[in-house]
This record gives sequence, C-alpha cells and structure tokens, in this order.
Amino acid sequence: MPGTPPPTPRRRRAEPINKHVAKNGTVTYRFQVDIGIKPDGNRNRQQSTYRTLAEARREYRRITTEVARGTFAALTELTVNDACDQWLADRRRIRRNSLERCRQELKPVRRRLGGKKLAQLTKKDGDELVQWMLTEGRRSPRQSRPDSMASQVAALIALHPEGISTAELTAQFGRKVHHSLAGLVQAGRVSRPRRAVYVLTPPPNTAVAGVKPVTVRSTLSTFSMMVQSYVDQGVLPRNVIALVDRPVDVLTDTDDDETNAKSWTMSEVGAFRAAIAGERLAACWLMSCYGMRRSEVLGARWRRLDATAVRVRRGRVPIGRETEENLPKSRRSRRDLPPPPDLEAALRALKTRQKAECLARGVPWSEDRLIAVHEDGSPVRPEWYSAEFQRIRARAGLRRIPLKGLRNTSVSLMLASGIPVHIVAAWHGHDPAMSLSIYSHAHPHELQAAGAALFGPEGTRRARQIGKL
Repeated sequence: MPGTPPPTPRRRRAEPINKHVAKNGTVTYRFQVDIGIKPDGNRNRQQSTYRTLAEARREYRRITTEVARGTFAALTELTVNDACDQWLADRRRIRRNSLERCRQELKPVRRRLGGKKLAQLTKKDGDELVQWMLTEGRRSPRQSRPDSMASQVAALIALHPEGISTAELTAQFGRKVHHSLAGLVQAGRVSRPRRAVYVLTPPPNTAVAGVKPVTVRSTLSTFSMMVQSYVDQGVLPRNVIALVDRPVDVLTDTDDDETNAKSWTMSEVGAFRAAIAGERLAACWLMSCYGMRRSEVLGARWRRLDATAVRVRRGRVPIGRETEENLPKSRRSRRDLPPPPDLEAALRALKTRQKAECLARGVPWSEDRLIAVHEDGSPVRPEWYSAEFQRIRARAGLRRIPLKGLRNTSVSLMLASGIPVHIVAAWHGHDPAMSLSIYSHAHPHELQAAGAALFGPEGTRRARQIGKL
C-alpha cells in the first residue's frame, strides 16, 4: 500500500559464541549447545572452547546441524588410560609384537596423563609430556609416586640418618613393609649397614635421567594415532597431539664416534667370522652375517633346510617376557636362500652336534626341532642372542654395532660388490628401495674412492698422496 514502510529484512540470529581473555592474554572462544536430554530429564549442555572465532563458528554450525539431524556424537568421557585400553583392544589387524610395541610406547603417556579426560587434552599437555620424557623419562615410576608404599617408607627412613630398625618400620606400616624394603634395596635407594637397620642411600650423580628424542618421537606418533582414531569417530573435535613439535636429535662433536657405527667393513666382518669359528652356534651367527633377521634365524627349523635352500617361513619374536613364533613380516620375507658352502658346512656340523646332545640326554631327534637351541634343547631367546653377539664382538675387539648391523653390513657389501639391487633386496626379503635408503652404508674407503674417481687419474694420484700423509 502507498505510504507503508518496506518490511525490515530478517537478520540471522547471532551465534552464542563468547570471547574469553585469560590473565596471560590468551584469547579463546566458547559456546554451549544443547545436545540432548540427560537420564534425569535435565538438558545436556556441552561447552566447547576454540582458539579462533572462525573455528568456533564452524564447529558450532556443525554441532547444531548434527544435533538437528540426530547424528551428533557427544565428546567422549573416557580418560586417557581407558582410551588407550580401548584403542589397543580394537587393533586386531596388526601383529602381536607390533601391538606390544604400541603398548610399550604408550606407557609414558599413561604414566603422565592416564587420569586426565581425553576430551580435555591440550597441546600444552603434549608439550609437557615431551619435556618430562626428555628430562625425567628414565626415572622409576615408583620414585615419582609420593603416595606409594615405597616412597612413604623411603621418606621415613630419610628422617633417620643414623638408621631406623625393621621393628620401627613394621610398627609404622605393618608387615607389608618387608616387600617395599626389598624393592628399595634392589633399586639402590636404601642400604642396610647392619642387621635389621636401614639408611637412605644418597642418589647417584647421574646427569641424564631422560630418554632419547627418538624414543619421544615414537611415543608421540603412537599417541597421535590413538587420539586421531577418536577424532575419526567424531567423539573428539581435533587431534591436539598432532600439533606438538617432535624433538630432534642433538648434534654434538662426538657424532663421528665409533659408537654410531651401523655396519662393518669386509675386514671387520671377516674378523667376526673368524671369532665365531669355535662357537657352538657358529651356523646361526653365519646366517646373521648373511643378512637374515634375528627372528628368522631363531625361527628356522631343520625340516625347512636342505642342501638346496634355507627356507624362511617363520620368525620368533619377543612379546614382553614371552616369545612367539609367527609368519614373516611380509610376502617378500618369505624366500628360499641357497646356502653358501661355509654356511652349509656349519649347519651340517651343528646338526650332528645337536643329535649327539639329544642322544646323551635320551631325547628322540625331531626334524621339526629349532636350529637355534641351547645344549639342553631350550630355544634361544632373542634377548640372549643379541647380548651374546655383543659378548663375542667385544672379545674380538671389534667396533660396537647392533645385531641388526650384520644385516646392514650384508646389504652394503653386496651392493659394493656390484650385485644388482633387486637381487640384494630379494636375498634379504625387502623392497629394493629399502636396500638403498635404510640398510646400505658408505664406508670411508668407499667415499675416498668415489672422490678420487671424480676427476680421473689426477684425482686418484692426489687421493693416494693424501693417504700417505
């Protein structure tokens, strides 16, 4: 109608997002949303906090839309401990030893953040976890729990520098104190200068109480995987652990020390082969020298061995305090290796010796028997095999490398001999890219030859002159 003012355009209702400024100046944005009805009939209101207004608006619209559709999943009420348990229980597609590795890598997380709600985790929690692992990660969990029986007993003993008797400790804590005292003595925190009297042992002057950055990175990777799984389920808004900076390895002037060696030269592996000639398990050490994994050596059985091939079909790996035999790591790991003459002779000698040992004990021989066993027939444990390698290496006066360094040595020497990379990879049971990027290492004499060959004979002559200096 003439003279009627135009209708006022409808404005979108303001979103109930409030700005919050902390005492330190940090700005965050919060909102509350009705996400349903509680069992007691009251409204179920969820509060969410975000770092930016744009992120808060986006999440507010997502949540309200999902609530209206009936597809919204509320934030999880699980603690970090419960979330770890559920995540580990649901990982059915990985091998048992991989699951055990994840469980071990989450131990610092559970020790530090186990009682905290998963939905309340912040980036600061992750940063503090990193700092704690780098500075105190090696400390015993019993020492960091002031409410534990052992800590209370140690605190009482500390009040008596001259010593306190077992009778006084028993009167204070009961007969359970004996178990705590045994643990404290074994840990070196308490000593017994005379019968039934205990004193506190001064803490050792150890400069390093934390773990290495590589350990922290492994823990953060597994922790982030666990948190991301709940983000993918829609019960967490974001993965704050993915925002935590991973610590890097510290470079020092001693980085060229022999302690960082990962493989041996031909002369060094030759010295090791000479050192194992008189060992009972010389055949096993030779299999390691030829690049077989520890799990493959310890999982080999006589029935999978003949004059034409060592058939790799099983592996024995440590699972906590147990050992499990399972399939190889991948399809490439399943392979048939023609044994070189020295390995074939060593295996034949070991088989003859083991048959004699069975006869002496009155035990029937079986071709299904493991190759790597002790004289009493018990299987060789992976930890013992690695430790025994270091004992033999030390007696031979060789540079320290890990046991898997023998596998690295095998790959490097094969490549240096001109064997095609696809054959080297087939022998060792992995991808050709792995042979070049991970297992192969350049030794100083190889680098010298490469530099000398760059500019032809003139470079070679100069390299020889430098070598004489």
